[in-house]
Amino acid sequence: MTDTGVEAVSLTGRARRMAVGLTAMTTAGTLLQLAVTAFLGHLGGDALYLRSVYVPFGFISMAVGEGVAIAMQVSASNLHRRGDTARIGGVLVLMTVLGVGGFGGLALVVLAGAGPLEALLAVPEDMRDDVRAFLVAVLAANGLTMPPVLAGAALRGMGRATAAAHMAVAATVLTVGAILAAQQLWGLGAMSVPVGLAAGSVPLAVLGWVVLRRGGLVFRWPADPVPALRLLREVALPVAGSFLVLSGASLGYLWLIRDGGVAGVTGFGLGQTVQLFLIVPAIAIGSAVAITVTLHGEAARPNAFRMVLRLTVPTYAVIAGAVFLCREPLVGLLTPDGAVRAVAVDYLGWIGPSLAALGVTLALLTYLEQAGRAVAALVLNVTFFAAVLAVGAALPDPLHAHSLVVLLALANVVGCGTVLFAGRALARRPEVVAA
Repeated sequence: MTDTGVEAVSLTGRARRMAVGLTAMTTAGTLLQLAVTAFLGHLGGDALYLRSVYVPFGFISMAVGEGVAIAMQVSASNLHRRGDTARIGGVLVLMTVLGVGGFGGLALVVLAGAGPLEALLAVPEDMRDDVRAFLVAVLAANGLTMPPVLAGAALRGMGRATAAAHMAVAATVLTVGAILAAQQLWGLGAMSVPVGLAAGSVPLAVLGWVVLRRGGLVFRWPADPVPALRLLREVALPVAGSFLVLSGASLGYLWLIRDGGVAGVTGFGLGQTVQLFLIVPAIAIGSAVAITVTLHGEAARPNAFRMVLRLTVPTYAVIAGAVFLCREPLVGLLTPDGAVRAVAVDYLGWIGPSLAALGVTLALLTYLEQAGRAVAALVLNVTFFAAVLAVGAALPDPLHAHSLVVLLALANVVGCGTVLFAGRALARRPEVVAA
């Protein structure tokens, strides 16, 4: 084996180890979301409907949170590679202020524009007050999760994926405990979720910042915030744009099946929620490869595309098979409603096998986003979802959930081929991103 081949295998091994840590971290977050979904599902029909309506707003939350977190991670990686670890603390302070403020602004926007949004989603009149209160409360609570999330992003960027995973596990345990306690003590129902999110975030924020301070970070407003703000423009905004495209697509899907009945909308939303959990390893792999390449410099970059494929293909062959075979018991854990369960099982029956293609697509897009090609990744996302929505809109009304699910499964395969073709060229010519 040549020196180049040995180096490629070595880098792949490092990326694999980091991906395991990142997967453990994001799996903990996934389990938290799964627990929340199960909690709402077993509260009753109205609570699960709230969760289904929240799905597109969840993408908006991810747009703000992931955009800022990935910018934090990239900045930490670049500064750590240059031996300027102390400056990471200043960037963390700036990103935290922006992240918390962003969620506060989102909550206010949703509160002010609740009427048109509720009309767009055809929310029943008797549920509009509950939907409005739930969305605003969850968005505000997500703002309080930003300090520990950004602390974890800084740890990832410094190559400390295990420490970030430990924080994520602790966050899951604390938050689930707080949600259950709020329901048990005060009977808050669905509103137990934002209360638990807020209560579980405070001790994690303290823990994360203590760990980082011991690692040499200095927490003060950066003397020169321009590089970090430039990074927000070059990384965070395109990443956030990709998630906003996902949000728009999710809203579009709900609009397409609006006449399919409450069970159809709820079951489709539940299937989408489960899918969000299943794409975690792909995002972890793409992120791990991006961090590995950044920490090891330009010499590692030619192997990036191959590393992504080596890690993603076998992982998603297993996941796709497991989802297809276990779809009925999995959905049964999340909802007792037979009609909703049937729609969600059908969703996973079609989407499950196509995860083998979707996993590769998302891992490559994640790598591109974090390696300086976020704008290109955004363009690919916009093109894909615009095409799917256009085809869906052209199908005869009323469009039922099953027809849309089949369309999405086929689109996942076509999208994978497109991203493989475009990604190979883009991965070889990454943009330079400011630190």
